[in-house]
Amino acid sequence: MKLFSTIVSAVFHPLLMITYGMLLALSYTFLAIYPWSVKWILLAGVFFSTAFVPGLFIFLMVKTGAAGNLELTDRKERFLPYLILITSDLACLFFMYRMMMPFWLISVLTGAVVALVAAMCINFFWKISAHMLGIGGLLGGVMGISYMQMADPYVLFALILVAAGLLGVARIWLKRHTPMQVYAGFLLGFVCTFIASLLGYIYLFI
Repeated sequence: MKLFSTIVSAVFHPLLMITYGMLLALSYTFLAIYPWSVKWILLAGVFFSTAFVPGLFIFLMVKTGAAGNLELTDRKERFLPYLILITSDLACLFFMYRMMMPFWLISVLTGAVVALVAAMCINFFWKISAHMLGIGGLLGGVMGISYMQMADPYVLFALILVAAGLLGVARIWLKRHTPMQVYAGFLLGFVCTFIASLLGYIYLFI
């Protein structure tokens, strides 16, 4: 069970959630018409800015002794990585703007940044699950975009919910978080991206 929980935590690592979200957007929305040459540029840019750069920074923190482990178990070690991740996501926002991505997609990423800022502030006095923040944000973005485009990908919703459940159990089993920290992370991520996607929908009529 420990090995399974570790694998689930790695596959659904918070640094990968925005890349997964972009992959879903390029597969299930009108962005699917883009040629693969453009899709690869978008995916590479998103992965580099939101996963590789902050991941490298966390790795260097561990190597230099600034952090105890790659999972940043100690709450006090998380402030700087949160700050780097927020900065990286803002750089991704600029990249998507320059690539002329639709406003609704930029809105969802903005919601993810808001969720990270909120999590960073909460982290000063209470540890919240970044893993669940990420997958909650992914589900919120998918549901918001689906509502906006009047689509009902029930199978996709079910898969993400199952993944979220497995991830939550994994984080608790590994004793990285309490159930309340898991629930709080999921709800914060979901609410921020879902509301942001709806605001992006409203913007279309302004």
